[in-house]
Amino acid sequence: MILEKKNQARRHDIDALRVIAIGLLIIYHITIVFQPWGSLIPGFFQNQDPIESLWLFSGLINVWRIPILFVVSGMGVAFSMQKRSFEGLMSERSLRILLPLIFGSMVVTPLGWDVFLMSKNSNHVIFSQYSANPGHLWFLVNIFLYTICSSPLLFYLKKNSNSSIAKLTKFLTGSIYGLIVLVALFALEAEVFVNSWRFGRVAFELYAGSLHGFVMGWLCFLSGFIFIFKGNGFWNIVKSHKNNMFIFAGCLYLARVLWGEPMVNPPWLMAIESCMWMFSIFGYSYSFLNQKNKLFSYLSPAAYPVYITHMLFMNIACYFVLPMEINAFLKFFLVVLLTFAGCLLSYEFLISKLRILRPLFGLKMNIS
Repeated sequence: MILEKKNQARRHDIDALRVIAIGLLIIYHITIVFQPWGSLIPGFFQNQDPIESLWLFSGLINVWRIPILFVVSGMGVAFSMQKRSFEGLMSERSLRILLPLIFGSMVVTPLGWDVFLMSKNSNHVIFSQYSANPGHLWFLVNIFLYTICSSPLLFYLKKNSNSSIAKLTKFLTGSIYGLIVLVALFALEAEVFVNSWRFGRVAFELYAGSLHGFVMGWLCFLSGFIFIFKGNGFWNIVKSHKNNMFIFAGCLYLARVLWGEPMVNPPWLMAIESCMWMFSIFGYSYSFLNQKNKLFSYLSPAAYPVYITHMLFMNIACYFVLPMEINAFLKFFLVVLLTFAGCLLSYEFLISKLRILRPLFGLKMNIS
């Protein structure tokens, strides 16, 4: 099994997927600014002239953009466990997840909120209404909790590769029938925790702060672990069936667009669509991105700091761009450009260069 081998080749496809998923997350957040309901989300700017057509793209990625990041996070823990004990994993995850979460909640997120308040009141003073809050870093809260709560099971699987639980994970990832069962588990979760009076009715895409989002994220996290834990079984399946999965996912998306989500998309069906998108994406990335690439090699370590800072730079971009009397599409592209530029320039010339800042943004202390 992969965890029993000490030296594994780096999975360039997973690094690339992390970069792509975070890039899409940023574009998704900027798209919200240009929707007629954008101001309903606390801390988000809203352009006066909406571009509702942008939601055709955002609606497509909305059912898998966060789930795939949870899966990739589970994969990261699997790789981290290859050469670490329980104590070592907790120490490494605390430095990589908990420390950036605390710093981001105390400094980065409040700064982004202050920029938003300045747009409402030009006399607002930075930190005059200070409140530490994880904001968009809620994702890190979940990941840290998943790691702590799942570690006993994960290390049990690592040390007991012939146990009944380990054999179950092999079934879930070793054949197309196992994947069907896994998809059924995601569909069951959605039907129970999305569309239930007992747990509160929420939208499938409401991942932050909902019980559905927490349970679904945990399933994704554990799935990501076993996709790596059981070697190449899962990867060979998604590589072979990627085209069919992609077509199936596309058909479900088109049904949502053409006939409306409430009519044709009960929660269990949205969960199936989410899985089909993810599995097909993993299949294509495994086929075409699992090789060293200079661009992704540079962006891979930058992805985490960019994720942490993107809401701050997005709000700064919105503060200056949205008041301009220019076309709404031009505003959108300017906000996208300035947000990515701010994130990457701050990483290149500040975060990656200062030893004191590197661990605060999830980077190793040493500068290579």
